Amino acid sequence: MLPALQQSLALFTLCTAAPVAMAQNLEEWVAPSGETMLSTIFQTLKAKSGRTVTLVNGIYVFKNVTIPSGASVRCSGPNPMIWVVTGDFIVDGELSTNGSDGQSAWTLNSANVPIAGGNGGAAGGRGGAGSPASNGTSPRGETGYGPYDFATFGGRGGFLSIGATSSAFGSGGGGGVFTTSGDRSPHGLTIPQSSGVGGQGWSTTGALRGGTAGSLIFVDADDENDFWGVGFDVARNRLVVGELPILVGGSGGGGGGDRTAPNANFVDDEVGGGGGGGGGCMIVYAEGRVLVRGKIRADGGNGGGGEAAGASLFGGGGGGGSGGMLVLAAHQGITVHVRGETYDMSDFDYALSADGGVGINSNFATTLYESKYSKAVPRPNGGGFGGLGLIQLITPMGTNTDGTNTRLDDGITLVRNNQILTGSEKQRFLAWKGWKNAQGVRIDDAGKPIPASNGGDFRPQPILLPLR
Repeated sequence: MLPALQQSLALFTLCTAAPVAMAQNLEEWVAPSGETMLSTIFQTLKAKSGRTVTLVNGIYVFKNVTIPSGASVRCSGPNPMIWVVTGDFIVDGELSTNGSDGQSAWTLNSANVPIAGGNGGAAGGRGGAGSPASNGTSPRGETGYGPYDFATFGGRGGFLSIGATSSAFGSGGGGGVFTTSGDRSPHGLTIPQSSGVGGQGWSTTGALRGGTAGSLIFVDADDENDFWGVGFDVARNRLVVGELPILVGGSGGGGGGDRTAPNANFVDDEVGGGGGGGGGCMIVYAEGRVLVRGKIRADGGNGGGGEAAGASLFGGGGGGGSGGMLVLAAHQGITVHVRGETYDMSDFDYALSADGGVGINSNFATTLYESKYSKAVPRPNGGGFGGLGLIQLITPMGTNTDGTNTRLDDGITLVRNNQILTGSEKQRFLAWKGWKNAQGVRIDDAGKPIPASNGGDFRPQPILLPLR
């Protein structure tokens, strides 16, 4: 796995430094209608010419790539998904490397059968299992996995509840972490899960704390360098080096906690749900342009719901997986057709996303809380929210011809209702955060504070970097 990662990094560095002089030998690929699953280990694809192309280690090199409307391409495996095209990369359908959802409890009183966590996207971590022990009572849900399935790095598992009455229930698993630990509720709800901590349970000794959120990927106190690569602050004429040294996916959520009656046989315990898988790592590099009229996603999976009997919430819910890493780089620019309104206007349908999952609090296929964007209140022992991932947009710098007061977004074109956005409207939909001045205020190229925003049509807000 590590040699493949090193090879991927070397290839991407080479491509961003110099043009790829092999276009005449490359094939074009058009995704077929319906769903196509791609592996970052080994894959064969039929090119537009009819020739079969073999691809290994997640490095997909083509002349042009098109994902038409009605086509869905899903990428998974232990390595990052890296697309290198000498022409254009066009997405009219959907391209994703999402983590999968953790399993919800599907049995009654069968704690000897672990409840599986969701798989991570490409280079993302698995969610922890609910009721992981198959030969005894589980003291807590399994901890989720970090990028590359690094053990004990994801959200921590919820705790076991001990009590014979219906008021006893296991606590929720913690969410996976990437750029954030948890994610605030978009509707202003005050819920513990939004911090990434699993919901509280209850035991004979009283309140039972939920599993904590996963380990931090960015560890210094400065959030300005929470990215991969090198940025350029025009206002202060300085380079900003990203803290992330390698390409990674997101982290998985922790499994939910079980509930047992005193002196019970462990087989009869009620089980917690599995944690959601972390979103994957997707890199798209084009010598031509990147055009997105559909969607590109690297979202974390949702945590599954724990076992319930009637209105009793015995098993804790699994935590959500964190969002992954999405990097788009294009020498001839990136064009994105935005969808509806912005996050600030309560429109949560994103063109590009690396969003965290939630604990869905379902039981036996009955979903009661599907998304943090619903106005419902999650169950008390539901899993914690997965943290936000990372979106980076890399294009050549311009001269501020679009009136947004930054040269870094001139290579990015946003289209809404067939109209190209400029000025304040482009700022609103792009929602770039800017670089910090000496006082810690985020500013544009002229040193003026960036207009306040919680997000545009991308989730999370993007990092803008220059491409030479």
